[in-house]
Amino acid sequence: MSHDKIRAAARKRMAETGEPYATARREVIKHHPDAGAGPSSGASWFAIDYSGMGRVSRWTDTRHGGGPGRGGVVLDSTALRVLVPGFRLDIPRASVRSATRAARWVPESTGVHGSRGRWLVNGSQNGLVELAIEPPCVTPRQPSTLFRKAKISSLTISLLDPDGFIAAIKGDEPPRD
Repeated sequence: MSHDKIRAAARKRMAETGEPYATARREVIKHHPDAGAGPSSGASWFAIDYSGMGRVSRWTDTRHGGGPGRGGVVLDSTALRVLVPGFRLDIPRASVRSATRAARWVPESTGVHGSRGRWLVNGSQNGLVELAIEPPCVTPRQPSTLFRKAKISSLTISLLDPDGFIAAIKGDEPPRD
């Protein structure tokens, strides 16, 4: 979101709510998906569980625009968008074949990791949800992929509300034969 758009949205919010400019701007940024947090209208926000990260890692993540309350998944009727510092991924809803609680063991690490089409985005070992993606989606060039495009056919995410996320994904699925 560009500075001009943020300023215009903050001024509009000031007119509607009577808040000072700094407060209105902070709220606009906090609730705009392109600015790093919160859902847009008609979308659901599911926060990443950061309970397994150490204090220094959480601080670093927060300094880079993520951390508790900012890293998560935006789910709307057409796409699922994963937002964490250094990693963005848009998955068409039609490509999500299944969403289940992760049954496989996950290494004792946090952050964004991946190889051979299987990716892990976590802040803890709790609330892990595994998404099967077919056809695989491709990441943009970004720091977490060493600026290469990477195919993703399986994504495991640690969420604060894994059951709510799974229910939201399955709620819009057409019945399968």
